[in-house]
Amino acid sequence: MGVFGTLLGGSLGFMMGGPLGAILGGAIGSSMTREPMPGGRVGSPRGGFGSASGFPGGMPRSAEDMQMVFAVALTSLAAKVAKSDGAVTREEITTFDNFLSTSLGMSAEDRKIASDVFNEAAQSDASTHEFTQQVRMLLGGQPSRMSDIVTILLAIAFADGHYHPAEETLIRQISQELGLGERGYQSCKATFEAGGGRAGGRSSSSKNSSADAYKVLGVSNTATDAEIKSAYRSLAKEYHPDVLQSKGLPDDFMDFAKQKMSAINDAWDVIKRERGL
Repeated sequence: MGVFGTLLGGSLGFMMGGPLGAILGGAIGSSMTREPMPGGRVGSPRGGFGSASGFPGGMPRSAEDMQMVFAVALTSLAAKVAKSDGAVTREEITTFDNFLSTSLGMSAEDRKIASDVFNEAAQSDASTHEFTQQVRMLLGGQPSRMSDIVTILLAIAFADGHYHPAEETLIRQISQELGLGERGYQSCKATFEAGGGRAGGRSSSSKNSSADAYKVLGVSNTATDAEIKSAYRSLAKEYHPDVLQSKGLPDDFMDFAKQKMSAINDAWDVIKRERGL
């Protein structure tokens, strides 16, 4: 069972407050009305929980908490991106559901709840900035999770074969507000493109160019050999399977993490060959 199914099944002890908590509460209310689940839940479906920062004590307390924040944040921001070029269309909803199914291997049960979160966020009056502000507060110590959110938003935006200018503008804004900056956005975009420029996996013919390789590692092409090695080692450590779940990446996103690590390794290989390292 993925993070959404775990949540609805009542295994998590609390829910976040703030704008994301309101989205999650509304989605759970919709799911409970449609199909009551065993195990119960805590609190009111509309109100959210915790302190003003979103959690009792101010921060996520466990890997499960961080995974919940990541999943709800990504789904809510995906809804805002889908809506950025006007009303959310049925095709965009189908595209998002297909992405969850084919690219993340998410179960039908989890996708139903993700759909409710998506719909709540699309209809919410809360701004994208309110979402990113809360995400940065809760996951600010996990910059790689911020990068993962932006990379997956790019995959979702490109899933219909077209990157609308409004989508690009909003994803760039999200990247900035999550603290990644322009270099961070370009790193996310290069990583996505190194995966074949599409959702769902790498293209066997896709290779990093020298310029893109530096972007994937998040360094300048004028960086020293030592700086590049340090950047690669940091990313390789961050995306080690034993580290990922403890730092907030849900099980459903592990295939994505493998694809990202493959792009990182390819980028490192390109730079090693170029520099004779």
